[in-house]
Amino acid sequence: MSKKYLRCVAVGLLFTLCAIPSLNSNAEEMTQPVEVPVQEIPFQDDSVQALTEEQQAELLVQEQLAQVTAEQATRQLVIIGDSRTVGMKSAVGKNANIWSAKVGMGLAWMKNVGVPSVEASINENTDVVILMGVNDVRSLSYTDKYVSYINDKAAAWTALGANVYYVSVNPMAFETKSYPGITNSLIENWNTRMQAGLSENVHYIDTYSTMLGNVSSKDGIHYNKSTYKTIYTLINQGIIMDKLEQKMANLC
Repeated sequence: MSKKYLRCVAVGLLFTLCAIPSLNSNAEEMTQPVEVPVQEIPFQDDSVQALTEEQQAELLVQEQLAQVTAEQATRQLVIIGDSRTVGMKSAVGKNANIWSAKVGMGLAWMKNVGVPSVEASINENTDVVILMGVNDVRSLSYTDKYVSYINDKAAAWTALGANVYYVSVNPMAFETKSYPGITNSLIENWNTRMQAGLSENVHYIDTYSTMLGNVSSKDGIHYNKSTYKTIYTLINQGIIMDKLEQKMANLC
């Protein structure tokens, strides 16, 4: 069996192995290798044949997952967002991330203040995470402006060696007159347009699907600490999954 064939099998298994969706565990758990039972078979010269192709592929994925997770721990996150990101920063607590976030802000602030205030920190060891849109979501035409700006910036940042991620606008806990016109249906339309328009330099992280119906909030739009921590974890797992998929694809 060729190494190329083995690697291609591993790429396919990436989307089906139960070990991959279980990334809800912490980083230490993710780096622990999974014991794969080895069936007893007659002695062969090539010891790797003692494992089935599927088992070999599982081991390869586990190995690459551990490597990606370890590498990610050394990288710098630059996080740009609005009031929800302000809340996330408070919930997560002190860390090495670079945060640029302000309550009630949208595209104009991101272009004029949010990005310029952190752009000098973006380099080959940076993952840029953008959590913007909920304050502009009532005007779906704004997605074109967001897409154009983010794509332009992503091209420049990618040229520096950085990775760029746009996180889906997360759901409302409930509709409220305090934030008239913002509905989950509108947010879903926004997310669909953003995902379709973003370039290959921008990796889309869908946290909306997981969080829909699973957010806790007093005002409908801002979350409690537990919810913010969950979203932060999902973002980090999304980054790891994206890089794992790229690594496995490159092996094939």
